Amino acid sequence: MATERVKCEECDNMVLPQTAAKYGGLCAPCGKIPAHLREDRRNHEGRLASGAYFAPDEREERSAKKPHDLFNSQTVWELEPEFYVDRSGLSVADVIAQAKTRHGGNVFLVSDSGTRLNLAFTERYGVCEYWNESTGEFLYARTVANVKEQVDAGSHVVQACPCCGVGTLWFPSRCHMPRANAFEVFDAFVLNRGPRLAEWLDPGDISYTTRGKG
Repeated sequence: MATERVKCEECDNMVLPQTAAKYGGLCAPCGKIPAHLREDRRNHEGRLASGAYFAPDEREERSAKKPHDLFNSQTVWELEPEFYVDRSGLSVADVIAQAKTRHGGNVFLVSDSGTRLNLAFTERYGVCEYWNESTGEFLYARTVANVKEQVDAGSHVVQACPCCGVGTLWFPSRCHMPRANAFEVFDAFVLNRGPRLAEWLDPGDISYTTRGKG
């Protein structure tokens, strides 16, 4: 006679009673996760279920910054040398113009002070992100056009490594804006075309976001 399984107290896994007893009511994968990380995951799921995850929280609002190099029209932006090693002769403006003709992809730039400005996009959405490795800042551009609901899996924008372009994490939905708006933001901050209307926020831990969820 088959042993009736019980539900893990943290996830939807059904486990044998002896497994649950060994891990305090949890499945083996959840039981091996530290308690504080399980709490972080519960908090994330709660914010997602309530819809709070689709807007900046109080901490995120307080994190708003205007990095000097982004708001300085004299900042020089160049192509990320490792990613564009085989595309010599192209200017930043050339690469941005080519990106606008593609269904999806990335533009990776480095400033003369060593900070990074990246654009990731799909056919529908785009995300602009700023990295300052010396200060540990990772910020995303937020405008009135940013998404306030779940983006669909097919249009979800992935964060990619600026050196090789390999996807790493999925941006939260609130980091997304319509593709055309994302290119406008990029043009304003890189090519000085139009007003710099975006504010730059720290999204916090984005590791719980998965494709089409978060």
